[in-house]
Amino acid sequence: MEILDVFKRLNEQGRTIILITHDLAIAQQAKRVVYFWDGKLSEVG
Repeated sequence: MEILDVFKRLNEQGRTIILITHDLAIAQQAKRVVYFWDGKLSEVG
């Protein structure tokens, strides 16, 4: 089982998951994404 599958299962059980990544393919699987640029909040989606 991949770690992302574990995170999805935990989230389905009501747990909040905070994951930091530079991989946009992984970020696209999230329900909510927060982007930072040069250490500043640039977008929430």
